[in-house]
Amino acid sequence: MGKIYISQEEWGSEEEFIIFNDFQKVSKWYIGPSEYEDYDDRTREFLSDFICTQDSFPVFLTFEPYSDQSVKFEKLLNDNTISYTSRVEGIGNRTFPVFTITLKNKQDLQLVLEETFWMAAANQFFAFSFTDNCTYKLIMKKILGRKEKPYMLPYFQMEEDSTVKTTWHDGQGFNLYTSNERYKTLERLISQLPKGTIVENE
Repeated sequence: MGKIYISQEEWGSEEEFIIFNDFQKVSKWYIGPSEYEDYDDRTREFLSDFICTQDSFPVFLTFEPYSDQSVKFEKLLNDNTISYTSRVEGIGNRTFPVFTITLKNKQDLQLVLEETFWMAAANQFFAFSFTDNCTYKLIMKKILGRKEKPYMLPYFQMEEDSTVKTTWHDGQGFNLYTSNERYKTLERLISQLPKGTIVENE
């Protein structure tokens, strides 16, 4: 994905299914392909390039697979000696599996993205962080004017220099949530992009 679009986004909409310990110090950016064709593949490739460019391994991937896929992913990770934890989150009979994978290098990152990104494109929760800072928290949330309901949501402890990347709808780009000064302005963010990236914001 050589050509991308970047915009600074409002934080805290009803459609946001992610929470932070201190959202006031978190900036939010959307980064996505400027071309529609094969946008999910372009997003996957750029996400890999962006993470590798930051040179901040290990990175941590937290995702919520479909229940019938858990055994398959466990085998993939075990066969490739990739460290992970798995658990079950949820409320009452509404439970779901959660994996957190520790990716130590570019090869592990690319393998896991190749095998799992289809879930991000299917709108399952899928987030990278440069620190192992994701737990789950029970909150009451109102969506689209409906009455409040309890949800068990991903909760990130955003200390200084924390950055989280979550895939956007259908895998079309990703949101970058950050308290790191090097991503706080558009100019600083652009300076951290992979070489050769073209930003088309007009």
